[in-house]
Amino acid sequence: MERLKIKKYFIWMLILSPFIFFLLPILVGLILTHPFRRKTNETPSDYNLHFEEVEFQSKLDQVVLRGWWIPAEKPTSKTVVTAHGYTDERSQKKINGLRIVTSLQEKGYNVLMFDFRNSGKSGGRRTGIGFYEQHDLSSAVDYVIQEKKQEEIVLLGWSMGGATCLLVGSVHPQIKGVIADSPFHDLQTYLEDNLNVWSKLPKKPFTSIILRSMKHLLKIDPKEVSPVMSVQKGKSTNYLLIHGKNDTKVPFSSSEMIFEQIPKENEKTLWLTEHGHITTFVEEPESYTSKIIEFVDKTFTSNEK
Repeated sequence: MERLKIKKYFIWMLILSPFIFFLLPILVGLILTHPFRRKTNETPSDYNLHFEEVEFQSKLDQVVLRGWWIPAEKPTSKTVVTAHGYTDERSQKKINGLRIVTSLQEKGYNVLMFDFRNSGKSGGRRTGIGFYEQHDLSSAVDYVIQEKKQEEIVLLGWSMGGATCLLVGSVHPQIKGVIADSPFHDLQTYLEDNLNVWSKLPKKPFTSIILRSMKHLLKIDPKEVSPVMSVQKGKSTNYLLIHGKNDTKVPFSSSEMIFEQIPKENEKTLWLTEHGHITTFVEEPESYTSKIIEFVDKTFTSNEK
């Protein structure tokens, strides 16, 4: 009887092993690139801000992207474009993103907040962890330049959005500055080291299988998402990097590596805090707002000379 049980056990192991070692990591890859959409429960009107619902297409594949255009009280050609994190949406409610935008609008700047593909109210069914989103953000910049006639732009992003801002920061001459809060430095390297944090599976053998499935089945190549390489091209861009030393999702060493690769002739600041992943504003709202406003003011003012 005992031998029969053991035999059945090994038979089931043989049956399930393809699922455990191949199908399961592919399923995890699909889940990571097809996260559930988070609803947007706040709007600028909740903060007494006038705004316009806008939409434009991603120049990569014409996916419709939707957002809010929040104009300054007085006409200006200076705009801040925000970029939300993975599985989040345009308002960044968890960190009170609209409060930051309120401060920027009160200082006399326009703001565009939009949803990346497969987020909020935008189209698309797949999240690329920066792979697709860099094209979405670049299209948002094109939109404010072409449709809103903006001449100077600062990008402000959190986590995946921060990394995406760094990817796009050197693409448009109108982008004068980039603020990146808790960005990863290189998607391939980051996933090799930290994918288990998101997948909840052991690194070996699952991480390599998930990465291969992302590249060959989902057509997402993490090697093409490297902020640490992109910033080397940003010759005339100002940078502010913010990262919590207690970040358990993206190590603060990522921002340190990015900072080192920004050309020496650029204006650059690295602000390391004692907080977690994109929680510095929640913990230090006054200091955070002050840093953001100071950077944006200085960036736009320096371009007037």
